[in-house]
Amino acid sequence: MGNFLSRFCSANHPKSAELPVTDIVSYAFDRQTGYDADTKPLFINAEDPSQFLTANQTTTLVRQLIAGLHAAGLQKGDAVLLHLANHYLYAALFFAIIGAGGIVCGANPAYQSFELNHIVDLSRPRFIITSDSTTSLALVQQVCTKQGIPLSRIFTLPSNTGHHPLQLQHQDNNPTAPNPNTASPDSDDSPIGRPLASLLRHGETQWMTLSSASEMRTTTACYYSTSGTTGLPKLAALSHHALVAQQTVLPTHNTPTTETIRLAALPLFHVFGAAWALFVTVRHGQPVYVVPRFSLTPFLEYVARYRISETYVAPPVVHALNRLDDAVTQTKLSSLRYIGVGGAPIDAVALGKLRSKLHADATVSQVWGMTEFGVATVFRAGENDETGSIGRLLDTYEMRLVGVDGRDVVGEGKVGELWIRTPGAMSGYLRHEMSGSEVAEGGWVRTGDTVHVKGGKLYVTGRAKELIKVRGWHVAPAEIEAVLLQHPDVADCAVVGTTSADGQAEVPRAYVVRQARPGVEKAAPISAQDVFDFARQQLASYKKLDGGVVFVDRIPRTTSGKTQRFKLAQMGAEGASFVV
Repeated sequence: MGNFLSRFCSANHPKSAELPVTDIVSYAFDRQTGYDADTKPLFINAEDPSQFLTANQTTTLVRQLIAGLHAAGLQKGDAVLLHLANHYLYAALFFAIIGAGGIVCGANPAYQSFELNHIVDLSRPRFIITSDSTTSLALVQQVCTKQGIPLSRIFTLPSNTGHHPLQLQHQDNNPTAPNPNTASPDSDDSPIGRPLASLLRHGETQWMTLSSASEMRTTTACYYSTSGTTGLPKLAALSHHALVAQQTVLPTHNTPTTETIRLAALPLFHVFGAAWALFVTVRHGQPVYVVPRFSLTPFLEYVARYRISETYVAPPVVHALNRLDDAVTQTKLSSLRYIGVGGAPIDAVALGKLRSKLHADATVSQVWGMTEFGVATVFRAGENDETGSIGRLLDTYEMRLVGVDGRDVVGEGKVGELWIRTPGAMSGYLRHEMSGSEVAEGGWVRTGDTVHVKGGKLYVTGRAKELIKVRGWHVAPAEIEAVLLQHPDVADCAVVGTTSADGQAEVPRAYVVRQARPGVEKAAPISAQDVFDFARQQLASYKKLDGGVVFVDRIPRTTSGKTQRFKLAQMGAEGASFVV
């Protein structure tokens, strides 16, 4: 079967990239040139910028944590679960676990018991690092008890940001000084766990290094959780080789002419959130301000206060920013020069509207990829696309478009399912036998996205499994959603296929969240008829919402913004308003 490696890519796309033979920790830390590694803050707490780590402080902390993890009993190949919100120490923990020979597994701190238990059951962690908040500890304790994990294997990071969380000592410029107040990791200071600072009194140990391509490919560095849009999440295993391959193509594609200062508001336990927040920060000396989670008002304040030049967001954030007055965005977001949008579909109209609110030199564009292989398409900073493209294929990534008959689709504008092959791909799913619907012969990852290519740009037309087949026509939910989101009284929405009333066909149904309008004189809320008519006026007749309109309080989404359509299907039509 053929493939088009560079047919739709830049002219200088190599057929194969020469990757550095190194482990991912060395890749990040061994090139600290062009900036002051002693004094320049790199990982910064956006809530309290007096809390930060420089490159050298990060290096020292990583080595201390490695020594402590070894003393606590971590063996090569053991997983360590990071059950944490975003934190300016997250990168140090990430690198320390990998450098100690372990495997990082991030978990959403918003998970409830069933969800966290599933991730723990898959990853089988040696240790769990979580917040010392009552809620987090109680949840982790419950899951550990169920899984038979000793509570002494829980380490806690203080949730109180009033002091340095690890009480690091930097007197006399000696950040390696042991803290006499920290406890031994062999003790059990708490009925539920031990302070993370207890790992810092065992000196320093250099991270594990890899010296051959074979070791890079066979040594797992992290488990990333898939989105879980169709069911329970899976854990994709990524090797050192995969992470290095992913990172080598990123810095050359999004580098503004001015100093890059990033705001990390996406979850760092997600592959999209980590891509530009962990590795390039220390490798290239580009500061990142870290916020625990996205919230609109603090986001605006931090961008303005710290003169943020680059950030990455999910589509719901774009829609939230578009609803703000232009005066607000022009004042608060004037420093931004690049916004990458990814994690879920978004239309060109929404991107263009946000771009019009920003500085004339700002770029707002899509970023596309998957947990299984990282970021695969982007637009370079300065290249504004107004066509709705997800970007251009990055170096080292090969692609194919495959039709429903299993044959390659060749030709500009022709639609097929996008298959990707790259040295940055996962080794496989943990404790899950991969099927032909996920990975095809030859190492091709089947993305499930239907795509066409025009002028070297890729365009997602929908999800192969989500396409609604209406009397022979293929309808993409994302297209209807993009139209509905243009209505001022629609805050959020999702479209799924359902069986028509006569049982003869599949038809679209919309789940809609009404837009709240505080301070506005009470008026009749948007009705199902309003929603139906609005879509009908802008779309072909076979795309009309014959499956009804269901008003809901929220659309179930993953942390990256993907709609969990299976949960919508479980809601059914309860409360639906049908239009005849």
